Amino acid sequence: MTPAEFKSCRESLGLSTRWLADRWGVSEYSVQRWERSRLLPDDLQADLLGLQVRFAAEVAKGIEEHGDAIIVPRTNAESVQDFPATWWRLIAWQIRLKTGGVILYYDDDTDGLDDEVDDLEGDDEQA
Repeated sequence: MTPAEFKSCRESLGLSTRWLADRWGVSEYSVQRWERSRLLPDDLQADLLGLQVRFAAEVAKGIEEHGDAIIVPRTNAESVQDFPATWWRLIAWQIRLKTGGVILYYDDDTDGLDDEVDDLEGDDEQA
């Protein structure tokens, strides 16, 4: 796996260099170095490819179990199964693309959401 392939894969899974460093028991600098100029060791490549399989399985499961809403964590503190919130939000996005469902945070109150699209008028305040 080339450095560019590694970084692309990591980002597509919503995983940070810090998260992978903690998972693999290495420094964050090592992960960053693999993304810049070194080949990823075979055992870590196998783990990363396993994470891709898990990601795809979570998407498939979400499509199968799809309801009207796909609930995701807003922050890592709310995340589940030791994966970062970005992991779950990217899975939800893939489910949404296939099902048309709506993505909500765990604590969203849909009654308080405006139905109108924000046209951004007044956002360019002049002094």
